[in-house]
Amino acid sequence: MDSLRIDTGEVRLCINDDPSRVIAFNPTDISFAERFYGLLGEFEAKEKEYQEKAKALQRDTSVNEMGIPKNFGASLSLLRETSDFLREKIDTVFGVGTSQAAFGDANTLDMFEQFFTGITPFVQKAREKQVGKYTTKPAKRGALK
Repeated sequence: MDSLRIDTGEVRLCINDDPSRVIAFNPTDISFAERFYGLLGEFEAKEKEYQEKAKALQRDTSVNEMGIPKNFGASLSLLRETSDFLREKIDTVFGVGTSQAAFGDANTLDMFEQFFTGITPFVQKAREKQVGKYTTKPAKRGALK
């Protein structure tokens, strides 16, 4: 049977050189690009919200009888809530299981920033290429050089 191969523009990235941890996305797909840029906005807003709440928690410097900050549990809960939110949003945009493939069981805000910093150039390059197809003037046919 004959076969037709269609290049969908999918990008596959291995996480930390581990071939069992691969994420895939299609930065040339306008629907993906819209969801991705929306996610970047949500990440920035969530990061700002986290910083404000963390700063408020840090104002309380009291400790318990063992010397542990009294706000330690609240700080951990805030980090868990933020991580869970971002993992869910990443899985919504990139597909279920992407967060686990990218981060494993770790939960730090820095890893999310690394993720977006690493993915964004792929999306920007693909979008520039796609837009360039429609904004570049075609060469005149039959023109002598």
